[in-house]
Amino acid sequence: MRNIFLIMRREFLVQARKKSFIVITVLAPILLLLAGSAISYIFKSDDPISNIAIIDENQLFNNSFKNTDKVFYEYHTSNDFNALKDSLTKTNHLDAILQISKDHKDPLLLNIEDKIKLYSNKTLNQSLLHTLENNINKTIEYNRKLQLGISQSNIDLIKSNISLTSINLINGHTNANTTLKEIISLSLMYIILMFTIIYGTRVMRSIMEEKNNRVVEIIISSVKPFQLMLGKILGTTLVALTQFSIWILITLSIIFIGNYLLGDSVIVTPQQNIFHAIFSLETQLQIKEALTNLLDLNIPLIVFIFLFYFFVGYLFYSSFFAAIGAAVDNDTETQQFLPIVVIPLLIGAYGSISIINNPDSHVAFWLSIVPFTAPMVMVTRSFYDIPTGDLLLSMFSMIISVFIMISIAGKIYRIGILIYGKKVTLKEIIKWIKQS
Repeated sequence: MRNIFLIMRREFLVQARKKSFIVITVLAPILLLLAGSAISYIFKSDDPISNIAIIDENQLFNNSFKNTDKVFYEYHTSNDFNALKDSLTKTNHLDAILQISKDHKDPLLLNIEDKIKLYSNKTLNQSLLHTLENNINKTIEYNRKLQLGISQSNIDLIKSNISLTSINLINGHTNANTTLKEIISLSLMYIILMFTIIYGTRVMRSIMEEKNNRVVEIIISSVKPFQLMLGKILGTTLVALTQFSIWILITLSIIFIGNYLLGDSVIVTPQQNIFHAIFSLETQLQIKEALTNLLDLNIPLIVFIFLFYFFVGYLFYSSFFAAIGAAVDNDTETQQFLPIVVIPLLIGAYGSISIINNPDSHVAFWLSIVPFTAPMVMVTRSFYDIPTGDLLLSMFSMIISVFIMISIAGKIYRIGILIYGKKVTLKEIIKWIKQS
C-alpha cells in the first residue's frame, strides 16, 4: 500500500507541477467561454443579407413581411415579374421572388398553396424559408377567421399559449428549466467523455514510454507491477479531480457573485451600480433568470455525482488504457485495441442524449447500471431527480466493476509490461488473463 501511495504521489506531483497543467487549469474555462461565444457568433453571422421581392396579387400580405437586419422585402406588382426575373438571374441585387397569385373563386384561400411560387438564384437558408412560411401561414389563418365572421377581438381571445409545469408530489420539484438542464447535463457528460479519453491516453502513453525505455525493468525490481499500474492510474485521477474541483469552485463563485451583483431590491450597492451600468436592463433580466434557475438546481448532489462518476469511471476506463499500454510497443498497435474502449464510451454518450426526454425509462435504468455507460448517463440523470434506489445500485455496480477491471488490467500489465518486439493479439491477452 505504501508503494502505491508513493507512486501515486510522484505521478501527481510530476503532472501538477508542469506549466501545462497550470495553464490549462487557468485558461480552459476562458477558452470554453470564447469557444461558446465564437460558435454563437458563427451561427448568427452565417445568415447572409437577403433581398426578397414580393408580388401579392391578393393584397393580403403587404403587412406580413417586416424588414430585419438580415432580410429586406420589396413589394411589386405583377407587371414587374419579368423584369424581376431578369434581375434575379443576371445580377446579385435580388435573392428571391415570392409570387402569390390570386384566385377569385377561393376567398378562404383553401387552394392558395398552388398559387404560391418562390423563385431564387441560389439555395436559400432554412431560417429564411421558415420565416416566409410562418408569415404566410399566419396571414392566411387571420384572413380565414375574418372571412368566417370572427372579429379581431375574438381572434385575440381565441389565442392560447399555455405551458404546463408538473410538480413532483414526492420531493416537490418541478420540470421547469428543461432547456438549461439539457445544456448543462449534456455539457458535463461530454466533459467526462473527453477527459476520460484524454487522461486515459496519457496513462497509456506514459506506460508505453517507460516500457520502451526499459525503465520499467528497474522499477518493478522494487515494486510489484500491479502497484506500479495502480499508482499511475490514481495519480493521474487526482490530477484530473484537482482541475475539476478548481473549475467547479470558479463556476460556483461566478454564479453567486453574479446573483449578488444583479440584486433583488431597488436599493443597490456601488458594486451593483457598476454592474447595472455595463449591461442593459434586458440583459440583466436574462442573466438574473439564468442564475436563479441555476441556484434552483440541487447543486451539491450534482457536484457529488459528477465527481464520483468521473473518479470511478476514469478508474474503470484508465485500467483499459493501462492494459493496452502494457500490451503494445507503439502507437500503431494501439489502434486495434482502442475501439474496445472508445465504442462503449460513445454508446454512453449517445445513450445520455436519447434519455433526455425520459430519464426514468427502462433504457435509462439499464444504461445507469452497466459500468461501461453509467458515468455519462448518471451525470445526465443527476439533473432529473434520480430515484435513490437507482443511484445506490448504480454506485454499487460501478465500485464492484472498478475492482474487477483493475484486477483484470493488473493481470495483463504483469505479463505485457515485460514483452518486447512482439505483436500481441486479443487472443493472447485473454490467455494472459486466464493464466494469471
